[in-house]
Formats: sequence, structure tokens, C-alpha cells
Amino acid sequence: MGPESGPWRNIEHIVVLMLENRSFDSLLGWLYDPGNEPPYNQAPKNFEGLSGKSLSNPDQNGNPVPVRKADVRDVVGPLPNPGEPYEDVYSQVYDQPRCALVNVPPNPTGPPTMKGFIRNYSEQSKPPANPRIIMECHTPAAVPVLSALAHNYAACDHWFASIPTQTFCNRSFVHAGTSSGYVNNAGGGHCFVNDTPTIFDVLEAAGKSWTIFCGSWLLECFALLTQKRLWKYALTDRFAHFGKFISAASRKGGLPNYSFIEPIYFDSIVWGAENDMHPECNFYEFYGPSNLHKGDALIWKVYEAIRNGPNWESTCLIVLFDEHGGCYDHVPPPTSADCPVAVSPDGIVIPKTARGGSGFDFDRLGPRVPAIIVSAYTKAGTILNDVFEHTSVLSTIVNCFSLPRNQLGARQARAKDVSAALNSPAARTDKPEIQKPTSSVFEELKEEAHFIAHLRLVNAQKKPMSDLQRVALHGVANFAGDESLHARIEGLQTELEGGTVVAEHEAKMVKEKIARIAGISGANSTGRE
Repeated sequence: MGPESGPWRNIEHIVVLMLENRSFDSLLGWLYDPGNEPPYNQAPKNFEGLSGKSLSNPDQNGNPVPVRKADVRDVVGPLPNPGEPYEDVYSQVYDQPRCALVNVPPNPTGPPTMKGFIRNYSEQSKPPANPRIIMECHTPAAVPVLSALAHNYAACDHWFASIPTQTFCNRSFVHAGTSSGYVNNAGGGHCFVNDTPTIFDVLEAAGKSWTIFCGSWLLECFALLTQKRLWKYALTDRFAHFGKFISAASRKGGLPNYSFIEPIYFDSIVWGAENDMHPECNFYEFYGPSNLHKGDALIWKVYEAIRNGPNWESTCLIVLFDEHGGCYDHVPPPTSADCPVAVSPDGIVIPKTARGGSGFDFDRLGPRVPAIIVSAYTKAGTILNDVFEHTSVLSTIVNCFSLPRNQLGARQARAKDVSAALNSPAARTDKPEIQKPTSSVFEELKEEAHFIAHLRLVNAQKKPMSDLQRVALHGVANFAGDESLHARIEGLQTELEGGTVVAEHEAKMVKEKIARIAGISGANSTGRE
């Protein structure tokens, strides 16, 4: 059954917004509970949330700590950032002491217990004063936009990260269906780089349009930094700033067939506050600590642009997160023994003796992440219980646009698409309106231009660089082919210094492109004369 007669027959545009580092339980576990305000006080029978369950983790003294609702005013927790790398996820899922990458057994000896979150949080290099806070999960009042979309459209309560690790390798699965054997952000060098075909290459070959919309600098776009096959598209119309997504959504047919949206990952004097929902990596931010409200506001902007635009009935929006980021979740990730999609995408296993190697054979998924499907053909209150992971995005695109199959690895070939969310035979006419998120008092106080400019500059000079930003800067060095930049990056201390490096190299790229164009024009002009 092709798109012309199947569930994809009405869809011409797929939009994916991928945010950062939250588990399903962290943001949607309490989506439904009798103690919530309506309409979130009655749970569908098939919803795999936290309500009515007796769930706990032992603290450092072995005392059980039950999962509980976070204070609605605490939109920055967990603070500081929990453990994300492969070795930390192993510790959390299997309740084992934190260890080095090379000491993680490729084949765990027991089943996943999901009991090691407090243990692992307490063993971080920057542990919180009270690691029990990792058991606090947010209610709809803390993430009103995300919750409203989940309630009014479709929530996937068994969408898992592709692998049990951190950002870059999981994001590689949503682009290329593989991380080429690597499991952590550094890969086999300073920064993970994948060099296999991507969904963008498949779309390009099929004559389908696509754009990656960046929240900030092009050289802070994780897709560009980590996917070598995309480098040839840098400084073309295949990459655009997020503002152009808003304008494209306002025009009939303005959206490309596939839009991938990247949020702002790091506070920027130029682009604004971090809005990726990543738990705070540092204690000092230009705009205050990273918080859920900024990410919720981004989701609202994307939804409103689509809902109010002429492409509403032909667009499917997927909002999801790349990894759980060390946040608590109670559902054990599937393994190859009980899930057909939990297989190696390419048979690549990097031994522990190789740099960045873990011996992992990709036979189990990572913890659950929030995932929501929005379309005019999605019934309100839909819950999808099927197992999805990030290559489900690839299967969705392949099936929607009838692209060639078997181009993106064994994992994608087995992954379900999200067509089950298109369960209404006719387009809905209600287009639920979601209230615009309000600014916090702190943000309102910074409206005066002189004050905010001064505050940003002072804070930027003090805020230390995060590990993720340093790895991303090494990605800039890889992209630029500048080996000397790696040493310079190791000497940088603040986020302002890092942002300056990004701005310098992006300006250099633009200048070189202008020079090439001018050279070509000059040569053509001379030839004509």
C-alpha cells in the first residue's frame, strides 16, 4: 500500500524537533494522575506512566526513595546535570557502581532493574547535595505545552533512545541509522563524526526537499558537526536559521518535505537563551539556569507556526528527545531477546582496546524518551504503545515519501513508522489552541536593553564551558580541517571564549564563500570581455 492510498496519503511535510536529555518519566510520567488538574486527572488504561505504581530506588544507605512529583516551581531540576555517557547509563539501568568505559561488560549478567539512578547521581564528579532529587518527575503544570500536545494528539509511551548513551551517537541514529560502532560524544577522537549515508542523502537523490533549521550558529548545529556527508551542504539553502522555518510555515508549500529543527544548545549573546531542555551543565548561565519553560516555548512556536499556516493538513510534526540524560525512568529498555529492532545496524563492534571502543554490539536500546506526534489526522488522546526508537523517524520519512528502502542499515529496516498516529479518516477541524507560555519574573526584569546587554556580557565572561560545548568545538575543528584548533580549544575556559571561536570560523566560512563567488563572477566577466 503506497502513500497515495495509505495513512501517508495526505502528508507532504514532516517536521522533527529533537530536544535534549529528558526521560519519558521526567516530563510525561505524571501526565495523567488523579491529583492533576483536569484534563490530566484521568489516565487512559493503556498509558505507561507513574500514577498508581509503587516505584523506588535505593539511596546511598539502601533506603527506598519513591518516585514523586517535582515542585511545579522547580523547572531547572535535576541540577546539576546527571550522568549521560554509556558507562553512566549502564550504572543507572543495572544498578552497578559507576566505572570506566572499558570496564562496562558488553553483555550484562542480569536483567535491567532501573534501580541505579540515585547511586549513579551520587557518584558524579559534581554530585548534588541531595541525589534523591533524581526521583522527582515533572507534572503537566511544569511543561504545559508538551503536556497539551500529548493530550490533544498522540503520545508514544514506548519510544526509546537508539542506544544507552549520550547525545551525538543517538542523534546519529535519527540522521543515519547508525553511530558506526561508537557510543560516546567523543567517538574515536576529539568529537564523534559519522561517515555513512544519511536520510538527507536519500531525500536528495529522490528529488525531495529538506532543510535543517538551526537555533543558533551553523557551526553549533550537531547534525552538521557529526555527519560528514552533510559537510558539502554547509552554506547552502539546505541549512537555515530557525526564523526561516517560521516564515516557511506561513506560506502554502513553503515547508520542505522534511524539516529537522535544532534548538539553541548554548546561551548566546547573539541568538539568545538555551532552549533545548537539557538539564543545566553549569551553575552560571547568561539568562539564568537552563529550564523547561524555554524549551516549552520553543515547542509552542513550532506548533503555532504549523497550526496557523496553510500547510496544517499536510504536515506531521514529531517532537522528541535524543536521550534520557540520566533522568529517572522506570521501564527497562528492550534487548534483542524481546525486541526485533534492537539489533546492530551494521555489525560494527569497536573493541575496548581501540580508542573510543566499548565492545558494545548494539543489541539493546537506551531508556525511554518523550515522543509526541501531531497532525490534523491524529485523534485526541491517542496513546501508541508500540516500541519505537530514533530510526522510526527514518522509517517514517522513507514510507511517507516512497523512498528507496534498505539504504540506512538493519535497524531502520526493522523500525516501525508512526503512521498509527494518523488514525482519523478526515482532518480535524478543531486545531486545539495552546496558551502561549508566559515569561518568568526574572526574564521580565531583563527587558531593559542596557541592563540585559550588561548582564549578558558580565555573565558570559564568567560562565565556564561545558563538556558538551568543548566536544562540539572539537567538531568545529574537524569540520574546518584545522588540527591546530584542537589544542587551542583545550585551553579555553569560558563559554564566551567558545562562542567567539564559533563566530570567527563561521565568519571565515562566509568570507571564503563570497570570495569564491566573486572569483567565479570575475572569471566569467573577464571571459565575456
